[in-house]
Amino acid sequence: MPLKLLTWNIQAAIGTARYTDYVMRVHRQVLHTAAKTSTLETIAETIRPADLVCLQEVDLGGRRAGFRCQANAIAEQSGHAHLVIQENRVIRGISRHGNAILSRYPLSNVRDLKLPGRVPGRGCLIATVEAETRFDVACVHLSLGRRDQALQLDFLASHLPHHGRWVVMGDFNCGLHASAVEDFLQHMRAEFGHQAPPTYPSWRPQKAYDHILAGRGLALNQYLPGEEICSDHLNVTAELDFD
Repeated sequence: MPLKLLTWNIQAAIGTARYTDYVMRVHRQVLHTAAKTSTLETIAETIRPADLVCLQEVDLGGRRAGFRCQANAIAEQSGHAHLVIQENRVIRGISRHGNAILSRYPLSNVRDLKLPGRVPGRGCLIATVEAETRFDVACVHLSLGRRDQALQLDFLASHLPHHGRWVVMGDFNCGLHASAVEDFLQHMRAEFGHQAPPTYPSWRPQKAYDHILAGRGLALNQYLPGEEICSDHLNVTAELDFD
């Protein structure tokens, strides 16, 4: 049976649903609200069918998350038994930014890697998924600048297995035709055989920023964007088959 994959930049459950929300909901950047609890519940329900989930922009227990780890709250409600988290940037007294991997399968050999770049605070979380066929999954959130994206994907390539059994999911902040992504796929001898759907902004998607990539020996099918607007990004789902 194929594994169901999902990646989502959840924007710390701030719930931006239109451009004006960046201003009207700016207080949610620093304060916890009841609406965030409801948004986390919707996120958990949405990811429940997935076997393997990568989340970005998760607050791991800052003031704006009510001093509770959002990844833990989501995993408790979604029923994913295996969870690993990565903290990348702390704004003291406000937020703890990070990534998370949730899985139905045990996770081993967890690696918390800090990505290179002009501004620190970007990370890559890698773990081995102990499915019937073992493979590595990397949860990434790349920087905005093209030069940093190239550095970060080069760095990621050096930490992925050469046998090709790997999946990379996350917010790349760029499209698949960006030179950094094309160079990464060429270096890893991997291909992307789908049309990348736009995911940002979620209420009127125009940019394909969120991706699921797989190495040779693995195949992605049913590659689709989500419909739920819980963040300024849509989620992306796919089914993973083993050749």
